[in-house]
Amino acid sequence: MRCCHICKLPGRVMGIRVLRFSLVVVLVLLLVAGALTTLLPNAREDKMPTSRREIKSQSKSTLDSFTLIMQTYNRTDLLLRLLNHYQAVPHLHKVIVVWNNVGEKGPEALWNSLGPHPVPVIFKPQATNRMRNRLQVFPELETSAVLMVDDDMLISAQDLAFAFSVWQVMHMVRLL
Repeated sequence: MRCCHICKLPGRVMGIRVLRFSLVVVLVLLLVAGALTTLLPNAREDKMPTSRREIKSQSKSTLDSFTLIMQTYNRTDLLLRLLNHYQAVPHLHKVIVVWNNVGEKGPEALWNSLGPHPVPVIFKPQATNRMRNRLQVFPELETSAVLMVDDDMLISAQDLAFAFSVWQVMHMVRLL
């Protein structure tokens, strides 16, 4: 009988050790989650415009915004949908479309006929169709932050806002 009492004791000790280990793991996970939430954008920064047609303030500092450069070729319908989607992105200063359809007129007139847009879109027709056309120095580029995307990439507004907020933090750390 005494043997049974002794056999139960290590089980209880092991149970306490497992409980303590589990508690430590949960506490570490909570600390890591708390640290990661500091990287998320503030609630006021994360608010989306209530209307896609809402006009953003033109006096917004170029340090608090970014430019999106998108290269396209033979995808006018998809391009117009993407441009409409990116109009709702917070902190977006301007969109520059590198138009690689040589010899074809860009859809600038069609885009402008769709109504007022909160984010200006500039179409840059190219003389040749090259992948490196997006790497040019554009005189319209006024921001320090630039995001280059393809015409077949759809990135959510929340992901873009988060990525820009991380860039801002890292940019400030680098300046210090």
